[in-house]
Amino acid sequence: MERERSTKVIAIVALLVGVIGLSVGFAAFSNTLNISSSATVNPDETTFNVDFSTSDTAVETDPITGVATPNTVTFGNGTIDNTTNPTVSGLKANFTAPGQKVVYSFYAYNAGQYVAYLKNITYANVAGKDAARVCTAAEGVTDALVQAACDDITLSVKVGSEAAVTGTTSNITSHSLATNAADVVEITIEYAADGDRSDGNFDVAFGDVSLEYRSVDK
Repeated sequence: MERERSTKVIAIVALLVGVIGLSVGFAAFSNTLNISSSATVNPDETTFNVDFSTSDTAVETDPITGVATPNTVTFGNGTIDNTTNPTVSGLKANFTAPGQKVVYSFYAYNAGQYVAYLKNITYANVAGKDAARVCTAAEGVTDALVQAACDDITLSVKVGSEAAVTGTTSNITSHSLATNAADVVEITIEYAADGDRSDGNFDVAFGDVSLEYRSVDK
């Protein structure tokens, strides 16, 4: 009962103060509402994802078959591995004379949620060597002739509408790859028609070639 009476008294006093206030005039009131907020955004890196593919509509990893000129030239099929850093391996041409080449075509497919921009094509040196192309003569073959012929064997890379390159190309601009779209990647291993000849067999090793895509064009 005492608690109920206290409540009523407070109510009456408040009413009297209100009446007094009206008899004097309208008072000015203000009320400031402050809102403090923050957000943390941690994008999932896996949503930026460009893979190698044998299809331009989805990520497919069938063997990559080359096209030889002339068609008697033999070659190895390429293998795609997108497990970590997408990799194509096994590209190999077996030449017997100048004027021969093998062309491999596949795709860089944007399976992510961001537009991707091609920025760099990088030719690395052969592992343990200081050159991106190393030719090794078989036993009994003249090394000087091999090195002369070596200069006429090239590996070129063409990505989408970019011009084919045979060496590192940096700061590519305005080359965008939309989501669920693909760039054609064309690898050509060629022995120039006017190339020098060796007096025997030799092996040619090329360093890895990397395509760098970024989420921004800078």
